[in-house]
Amino acid sequence: MSALETRAVRFMGPSAASPRFVAPPVLAWSAVELATHFRVRVADRDRVLWTGTTSEPRIDLAPAWPKVAFGSVDVLVQGFDHEDTEVCVRGHRRFWRVPGFDGVRPEPADWSGCIRRAVGYLLGAARDEVRPYENGDPRSAWSSYEDSVTGCRGPLAYPALHHPSFIFALLGFVDRFPTDPLAAEAERQAGAYGRWLLEHHLPTDWRCGGFTPSTVSDGQFGGAIEGDSITLFRAARAAEAMLRLARDTGDRRYVERAKHIATVLVELQNDDGSWPYRVDPRTGEMTESYTSAAITPIRLLAMLERLDDTTATEAAKWRETRGRAEAWLLAGPITDCRWEGMYEDIRSAPAWTNLQNWDTNETIRYLLNDDCEIPNRVEHAQRLNAFIEDQFVIWAAEESPVAVRCATPSVIEQYHCYHPMEVHTGNWLLSLLALHQATGEEHYLAKGIAAANSIAAGQQSQGALSTWGFDSRFDTPLITMNWPGCNAAAVSALLHWQAYHAGLGTTGENREFRLGPWGV
Repeated sequence: MSALETRAVRFMGPSAASPRFVAPPVLAWSAVELATHFRVRVADRDRVLWTGTTSEPRIDLAPAWPKVAFGSVDVLVQGFDHEDTEVCVRGHRRFWRVPGFDGVRPEPADWSGCIRRAVGYLLGAARDEVRPYENGDPRSAWSSYEDSVTGCRGPLAYPALHHPSFIFALLGFVDRFPTDPLAAEAERQAGAYGRWLLEHHLPTDWRCGGFTPSTVSDGQFGGAIEGDSITLFRAARAAEAMLRLARDTGDRRYVERAKHIATVLVELQNDDGSWPYRVDPRTGEMTESYTSAAITPIRLLAMLERLDDTTATEAAKWRETRGRAEAWLLAGPITDCRWEGMYEDIRSAPAWTNLQNWDTNETIRYLLNDDCEIPNRVEHAQRLNAFIEDQFVIWAAEESPVAVRCATPSVIEQYHCYHPMEVHTGNWLLSLLALHQATGEEHYLAKGIAAANSIAAGQQSQGALSTWGFDSRFDTPLITMNWPGCNAAAVSALLHWQAYHAGLGTTGENREFRLGPWGV
C-alpha cells in the first residue's frame, strides 16, 4: 500500500457513508500509521461548534450534538504524533442532522378506502401496447414499473421480488374483504401470478433449474444489471408465495417447487452460514459475494419445517441449515449493521457505502416471532429498529439530500436510491406492529398509525400509491414512474396493520393477532 493509503483517515463502519443522522453518530476510521491522537472538529455552515480529541480511531459525537442545529454538518479529523505534529491525510465528512419522532399519536386515516382504491389500481388492465409474450398475463407480470399517469410500462421486471408481493396483497385483500366486488378478480389474478411462477422458471438442467428468474427483460430471462446472473436469495421469496398459494388452492405443485428451491439453497449455502448475493444459475458459481439477506432463506426453511408432510429427515436438514444461517446473521449484520446486497437493479458496492433496510425489517419480525430461539431477541429487534429510525425514516420536513416534501414518517430505500417509498414505509409499518405487540410500548403504536397515514396520504387520483413520494408543495408526485409491486407490498402492510389496530380494543393490546411468517 502507498503512504497515501496507510496515512489517510479513511472512514469505515456503519456511519462511514450515512448521508443523515437523527441521533449522534459514532464516527470510526481505520488505524493510521504514526498517529498517536486525533483532533475532531464539528462545524455548521459558519463556524466550528465543538472540538474533541481521541487516542482511538473513533469518536462519539454525543457531546457535540446539543450544539448542532438541523441542516448540514461538517466534521474534520486530523491525526498527530506524540510531538503534536500532523502526520495524516485528513478525513472530512459532511452529513445532515435531521429531526426525529415528535411523539404525537395521530388519528387514523381511512385505511380501508385507501386499500380498496389501491387494489382497484393493481387489478386494472394495461393502458399501453400489450406485447405478444404477455399472453393474457396480469399487466405487471412482465413489467415492474409504469407511468401511473399515462400507463406507459417499461419492458423490465423482477418477478421473484414482485410477483410474491402481488400474491400476498391480493390474497390478503380477499381474506380481509371476501364480499368486496373486487375480491373475485383479486383471487383470479393472484392465481395467475402463481401460475406464472410455476411456468416461467430457469431450465431444469441448470444448477438453479426451477428457480424463478430474478430479472426479465423484453420477455426474456436475464438482462439489465444482473445480466446472466440471478439474485440467489430471492428464489426463497418466490417459494414463500408458492406455499401461500398451496395453502389456499391445495395444488401440490407449489409445495414441490418450494421444497426443490429450498434443497438447492441448502446445497449452495456458504460454509459460514451465509449465502452468495448473485450466482451464475447454470453452474451455481458465485458472481457477487456479500448480501445480508440470509433471513429470506431462513424464513422459508422455518415454514417448510412446519409443513404436515415434511419428513423427519427433511425437517432436520432445514433446521440445521437455518441454525447455521441464524448464527451467521447474529454474528454478522445484527451485530455489525452491514445491511447490504438487496436489490436486482443495484450493483455491489464497497462495504458500508450502500446500507438499506428491507431485510433489517424482516429480521426484526423474525426475531419477534414466538418460534425464534435467538437469545435476547426483543433487545436485538429494538436496536435494529433504532438503526432504521435513525438512518432511513423521514420524520418531518428536513434539509437533506431528500428532494421530495412528502407526508411523514416515510422510509428511504437505500443510500444509492435515496428516495422515500411506500413499500419501505409499509415494511417498517409491519415491524412497528410486531414491536408494539411484543413490548406494548406506546410509541410504536403512535409511529405505526402515522406511518399508515403517510402511505394513504401518498395515494394518487387513480388509486396508485406514490412509489417516489407525493410532494405536498405540488400536490402530486414529482416522479410518477410507479412500481405496482411496491404498491402491492404497501397494501399488504396496510391490510395487516388495519386488522391489528381494529383488534386493539380498550386495553390497547391485541394478543390474538398473528402476523405470521410472511413479509410484504
